[in-house]
Amino acid sequence: MIATLLRRVGLMPGLVLFLLVLGAAHPALATHLLGGEMTYRYLDANGPAAAPLRYEITVAIYNNCGNAAIRPAASVGIYNQGTGARVVLTSINYAYTTTNSSQTGMMSIPQTSLSACVQPTIPPGCTISGVSQPYQLQKFVGTVNLPQSTAGYYALFTDGNRNVDITNLNNAGGQALTLYTALAPPALPNHSPVFSDLAVAIICANDTTYLLNNAVDADGDRLVYSFGQPYGTTDGLGTLPLFNFTPPPPILRYTPGFGYSATTPFGTTTGNFAELDPTSGIAKYSSTKVGAKYAVAVDVSEYRTVNGQDVLIGTTRRDLQLVVASCPTTKAPVLPPVAVTPRNYTVEAGASLSVPITVTQADSHPLAMTLNSVLLDGVGGYDATLNGQVGTVTPGNPTGTATVTGTNGVVTGTLTFNTSCTDARTTPYDVALLVKDIGCAGKTVVDILHITVTKPKGPTAIAGDATVCVPNTVHTYTASGGTAPKISWRVVGGTIVGTTANAVQVNWANLGTGTVVARGVTQYGCLTDSVVQRVVVAQAGTLTAAGALTICRGSSTTLSITGGAGPYTLTGGASPITGNGPFVISPSQTTTYT
Repeated sequence: MIATLLRRVGLMPGLVLFLLVLGAAHPALATHLLGGEMTYRYLDANGPAAAPLRYEITVAIYNNCGNAAIRPAASVGIYNQGTGARVVLTSINYAYTTTNSSQTGMMSIPQTSLSACVQPTIPPGCTISGVSQPYQLQKFVGTVNLPQSTAGYYALFTDGNRNVDITNLNNAGGQALTLYTALAPPALPNHSPVFSDLAVAIICANDTTYLLNNAVDADGDRLVYSFGQPYGTTDGLGTLPLFNFTPPPPILRYTPGFGYSATTPFGTTTGNFAELDPTSGIAKYSSTKVGAKYAVAVDVSEYRTVNGQDVLIGTTRRDLQLVVASCPTTKAPVLPPVAVTPRNYTVEAGASLSVPITVTQADSHPLAMTLNSVLLDGVGGYDATLNGQVGTVTPGNPTGTATVTGTNGVVTGTLTFNTSCTDARTTPYDVALLVKDIGCAGKTVVDILHITVTKPKGPTAIAGDATVCVPNTVHTYTASGGTAPKISWRVVGGTIVGTTANAVQVNWANLGTGTVVARGVTQYGCLTDSVVQRVVVAQAGTLTAAGALTICRGSSTTLSITGGAGPYTLTGGASPITGNGPFVISPSQTTTYT
């Protein structure tokens, strides 16, 4: 259903895409938290001897602008995944261990950035009615040193308070904003997925709005998106559990009577719905209630194939609020159909891909097309451009963006990706496509392009002599398996004679150990993984046969072979005999055996 709807109208005012929430009329202490998310990345095991594992933790919080209750630090507790027990932190683990609520042995991560107040910009003569709340995005980044662990850890953040008048939550003003993340053990080094765009939050009443929650995973893990139920107070408002933590944190109760739930955060009354594409993170919302404020949680779970099994590595949550406004009627931009611009592409590493994109708007409004992807990471990274733009990366964001504009209801751009040999991977590269009508009450449409970069497989086996008994002789080796059209050979301890095609001739001139290495070569000159055949070059030893060499007709004798390593092949009789010996033979006449 989502796939069809993505080609239809996305109804989101292009100039007022901001995280919104009421709260100015309430005490500052109780209303400064609007939403947030928490991520981490495993760095290395180079910390102090008692705590070598280093994890970088990032907390991003949306606040009311200029609120006196904006915290100077974020409180984070660390707990063992195996036992749930809290890890009591000291200065060995982290420099600041006293939280906002005076708890000790916790991380107190100082603020690393605070954005200016983001204000909605509305063109002259354009009327958007309803509630609008500017915000400031605050980030806290800290690196914690933790003891060796095979289970990993949990990092838990909490602070108070949420605003009091959230429509779908019961007693929201008395609850905290809580987030947690599972720090995978070093055996599974991991970076949690990071949302590729800022949270946005205006919904046009009685219409359909599309919002993009796409995330980027640095490890290439498979991502699955779902709605969750917002977390609340853990161990007292703004305080962390002192002894144990077992996820999930306590969930907030929904306001009764309207059908609110994790999967129906807008309720079930007519005209209200919320849907989330599990593979792309694109959400579709509709509400009939102007001025309503909805708390919504979007979870992205990362899965990795480990020993042939699909393993859940962790889940990252985005907690946000959506505010319903009354928007003038206008037509949305129209994305090209899949038949014209496919959403899925496959390209072999080393080749180039060009994707032309044209979007139109029936009222001839000016349009802005933005692509958001790790591919648009600026100069020196991936070789990808939008109309020649390499992309701009905001500090702290894993993705880059490039934007082109158009007039008279048409915008056109071409995404070009010149892949390199190292760009191949099993998971696709996501390119978020966002087209915004920048006229009055302009709407936005979004979609995701998926680009999979493949590389042929290399050979899997080499056939040929692994033991050479006579030096300075030529032996044949043949690579098999794989899909690469050509083979590249490398020989150590020997010399390739003649052609380097498949098969190859190798002269082993010297005694010792050598290797034959075969790698596939793609049509674009990319090398595949290699397969290796080890070769032992040894001078054959002098063999001595012992036993009765004179026997009577009809009798037998036993020959033992010494001076070399078996197995041996004894010839001269009716048929060759192979084995380690001794050999029992019964010649009927005088016979010479070799």
